[in-house]
Amino acid sequence: MLQGEKRRTNETEGEARVGRRAFLKTASTAVLGLTAINVVGCETNFVEPLVDGLQIPFITPNEDFFVRVGAEVSIPNWQQPSISAGDWTLTLDGLVDSPVTITYADLVEEAANGNAVTLLKTMRCVVDTNEVEGLIGTALWTGIPLDVFTDRAGVRPEARRFRVYGYDGFTNNFRIDRVKGNEQSQLFPPILVTHMNGQLLPEIHGGPVRLILSESFGYKNLKWLERIEAVASDDPFGTYQDVGFIDDGELRIVSKITDPIGNGMVQAGATRVFGIAVSGASPISRVEVSIDGSQWADASIVSLDEIVEAAPELESALQLQSGLAYPFRSVWVQWFFDVNLAAGDHEIRVRAIDVSGNEQPDTDLDISDSVNAIPSVTVTAV
Repeated sequence: MLQGEKRRTNETEGEARVGRRAFLKTASTAVLGLTAINVVGCETNFVEPLVDGLQIPFITPNEDFFVRVGAEVSIPNWQQPSISAGDWTLTLDGLVDSPVTITYADLVEEAANGNAVTLLKTMRCVVDTNEVEGLIGTALWTGIPLDVFTDRAGVRPEARRFRVYGYDGFTNNFRIDRVKGNEQSQLFPPILVTHMNGQLLPEIHGGPVRLILSESFGYKNLKWLERIEAVASDDPFGTYQDVGFIDDGELRIVSKITDPIGNGMVQAGATRVFGIAVSGASPISRVEVSIDGSQWADASIVSLDEIVEAAPELESALQLQSGLAYPFRSVWVQWFFDVNLAAGDHEIRVRAIDVSGNEQPDTDLDISDSVNAIPSVTVTAV
């Protein structure tokens, strides 16, 4: 499934050979354990392969986060923008009473006034598949809620959508009623993000300012943000929509096995299988594993207490500040499953189910629908 060496540590005799604590620090690494992947229409990863002793926290470090190349193949003669914070502006116009020009200094001022928020979000590329993986990561995204400025602009009643434009020519949209969010549904207001994992937003990730929509695939989270236009049209709009991808951009449910790796070898006997699962529609309800076609059985989801113990910076996230129950919508969970494997080949399958009842299908052949089928890996126990 993933390229790179499988990570294992020994526990006491008869126990699974990877401990939960090690998993808390390495599960995200396994997802990102690729030397380089270049996917048309999406992203590239430049991450060192998994090696023994490598420890990466639950939050994906900025230097390991997948980086954009999609616009290069979507927009002729595309070039990555390079904009200083002092030169950056965002225009909010269209069907508004008072068009607004936002500067970076305005965002700094709002942050000084206590209006900055930090959102925990898993970012996933829309063409991340079971065959080509690694296009997923989780970060803390900090910035100013967009509604601070839309309230000032005064969006007119006839407006139905915001059309969003990047300095690089990339476009997308979201509905007007989305701007306020809905905390009960774990939909947070869109954010004008200036920081990623406590650091200034790197240029390669859309700096100085990008848009973050909590429930959405990467292409809805526009980088190098330049303009937001309120329009009366309720039609789909955007660079990826023009080539057939779903307009709503909601992150479809997915689960992945991150250890053991496909076509790898494990020691016969007690084995612990690890992975992640996430859904943009609602929180993950359960994760199930099947070994060699057996009946589906529940995997264990790592608790929030254990995750925060390993990554205390998570305390700053809106989800924790709001006291929301875990798992969170649009944030991956880490899971594990213990099994005794006899010597020989074994197929391991996993599926996730969210609170809304969404689950992965057995098969899916349409990449544009953003759905991933149930993944499986084959391993050899020796």
